[in-house]
Amino acid sequence: MLVIRLSRHWRKNLAVYRVVLSEHTKPVKFWYKEVLWSYDPLKHVFTCDVESVISWIKKWAQPSERVAKLLFKETNNELFKKFIEHRERKGTTKKEEKK
Repeated sequence: MLVIRLSRHWRKNLAVYRVVLSEHTKPVKFWYKEVLWSYDPLKHVFTCDVESVISWIKKWAQPSERVAKLLFKETNNELFKKFIEHRERKGTTKKEEKK
């Protein structure tokens, strides 16, 4: 199964991520088929080719949840929203435990 996921590059404390297309059993850093776009979390800069991502999703590639969240935030396309899983908080906060 093909997966669209983040691959971290650069050095410590200066992270830049590439969104890569890879086989789900292969390591992210070395065995990817295509680099789809890059993301710099320090500067909040996306360099993105959304059309190629959409074409790979139509060819049965599945984005990771983090990639789907980033793409939905960037494009507001409902296609990416179905890959985002809504989770409810379980557990209590420290204030609730004191009561």
